[in-house]
Amino acid sequence: MEINKFNRSTVKGLRVEMDAALAEISKKYGINISTGNASFTGDEVTFKVKANVIDSETGNVLTQEAKNFEMFKNSIGLSSLSVGDTIKLRGKSYTITGYNTRARKSPIGIKDASGQSYKCSVDMIKMSI
Repeated sequence: MEINKFNRSTVKGLRVEMDAALAEISKKYGINISTGNASFTGDEVTFKVKANVIDSETGNVLTQEAKNFEMFKNSIGLSSLSVGDTIKLRGKSYTITGYNTRARKSPIGIKDASGQSYKCSVDMIKMSI
């Protein structure tokens, strides 16, 4: 399929194929590669691509947010938890992925079993432990 103009549907299709190609590269080098936001005009598209090392001991992706959680967990009152720990919120299990220092209301990053990412507050996490 040849693309003559970029629009929302062609950019989505291109992202799917890029993710598939990047998955092979990720497997080859033992890292995590993901495509981020895309901005486009009719003639040009720009994707943000991010690559992270995977911790050989835990299997967790070493992101800046994961490092932040480990650094700030004592000061926010979550010293008993670490990145990769599973918590229960509203009856569902989530895995802690990190801490965003720029997010005031919901700085904790969590992920469900299907891989969907969410944000939640520190207080919400404290109620679950």
